[in-house]
Amino acid sequence: MTSEIAVMNQRAVALAADSAVTLIDGGTVVVRNDQRKLYNLVEGAPIGVMFVGVADMMGHPWEHLIEYFQKKAKQEPLQHVRDYAVKFAGMLDNLEEFFPRERQKDDYKRLLASVYRYVFHLAQYLRESGGNERAQVSDTAILEEAIEHVWKTYQFREDGNVRRDLGCFPQGFGATVARNYADVIGELIAYGFSPFNLDKTALQQLRDIAVFCVIKDLFLEDVTGLVFAGFGSDERYPVVVTYFLSAIVGGIVKRAEASVDAIDNAVRSKIRVFADSEVTNAFIRGIDSNLERRFYGTMQMMMYGLVDHVIGSFTGVDAAKRESIRGQFRDQVLPQYFNTFHNMIGDYQQQTYINPVLRVLEIAARSELAETARELVALNVFKKRIMAQRQTVGGAIDVAVISREAGFQWWTKQVGG
Repeated sequence: MTSEIAVMNQRAVALAADSAVTLIDGGTVVVRNDQRKLYNLVEGAPIGVMFVGVADMMGHPWEHLIEYFQKKAKQEPLQHVRDYAVKFAGMLDNLEEFFPRERQKDDYKRLLASVYRYVFHLAQYLRESGGNERAQVSDTAILEEAIEHVWKTYQFREDGNVRRDLGCFPQGFGATVARNYADVIGELIAYGFSPFNLDKTALQQLRDIAVFCVIKDLFLEDVTGLVFAGFGSDERYPVVVTYFLSAIVGGIVKRAEASVDAIDNAVRSKIRVFADSEVTNAFIRGIDSNLERRFYGTMQMMMYGLVDHVIGSFTGVDAAKRESIRGQFRDQVLPQYFNTFHNMIGDYQQQTYINPVLRVLEIAARSELAETARELVALNVFKKRIMAQRQTVGGAIDVAVISREAGFQWWTKQVGG
C-alpha cells in the first residue's frame, strides 16, 4: 500500500508520497521502505507523475517505464495535463521491448484470476452479512448469486445506465479476447469453480465476465493508479488527472481516466487523497471513513429493523396490507429520511471541517502547500507506527511543488531517489 496526497490552489500543486511498497511472493509478504513513487515526467516541464497500487507492469517497475518515456518520447509541450496522461498510457501499447507477446497471456491470466478472487470474496461477504436468512443457503447458491451480481455490475452502473466499453480497445475486441484466451478462461473456471457444480447459466456468466473484465470500464482487479499533475501549456491553474491501468491484453494496456481535479475561478483549493490515507480523510472530514461507513450502514439496518418490528406488531391487520405498508416505508419513507440525515451530516462536515482547511489553502504559498502535503502523508505513517501495524505506509516522504513559473521543484527527496 501507499499514502499519496495532492494539495493544490491557484498558485501551484504539491505532491507527496511515502516510500513503502508491499511485495508478495507466494505466501511471503515483504514491505520495503525505499521505493520512489514521485517523478518529474518531462524534464523542464511543469508536470509530475506518481504511481499508486501495483508497482510494476508485467514485471517492469514504473520507474523504468517512466525513464523510457523520458528518453524515447518526443517531449514537446502539450496543451493539457490530460494530454500527457494519454500520451504516456498510449506509449505502453504494443511496446514489445518491455511486453513481449508470448508473455501477455500470463498477464491476462493474472487479470482474470484477480477478478475471480473478487467473486469469491463477494460470496463470502454475502454469506457473512446475510444473517439467518442465508445461513441455510448452499455454498453453490451463494456463489451463483455473487457471479450474477458481478456479471450485472460489469454491464450496468448503479444508476441503471449501461456501462460503456473502454475506448482504448478497438470495436469488437471482446470477441478477440474470447477466441484467443479460451484456454486460459477454461483453465481458471475449472480450477476455481469445478468443486461447486455450478449451473449452465453461472458458467456462461463466468465466461462473459472473462471478456467483460477486459473491455468494460470497471476495475475489479488489482490496478495501478497513475497520477499526473501540473500544467499543460494552455492551463492557467493546476490540474490533477488520475488514470487506472491494470493489464496488457492483445498488446493494449487496459486503462481509463478515473478522475480529474482542476483549479479554476470557482474552485480555488483542493486536496486529493490516494490509497492508504484514512487518517488524512479523518482529519479533513472529521470522521474515520471506515467508522462512517459502519455508522451509516448500522443506522440504516436498524431503521429497517424498526419498521419490521412496528409493522409486525399489528397482528390484527390483514397480512397483505401489512406488507404493502412495509414496502412503502422501506422503498419511499426510510430512504427519504436517511438521505436527509446523511445530507445534514455532510453539510456539517463541509462547514466545520472541510471548508476551513480549504480557505487557508486558497492563500497558501508554495512552501505551505508542500508542508501541508508532507504532514498529511506523515499522519498516516505515524498511525501505522504507533498502532504497531504492518508499515505498509512509511519510509521517506518525497514532496514536489509544481507551478507555472518555477516548474517542477523538489521540496524533499529521499537519498538516492
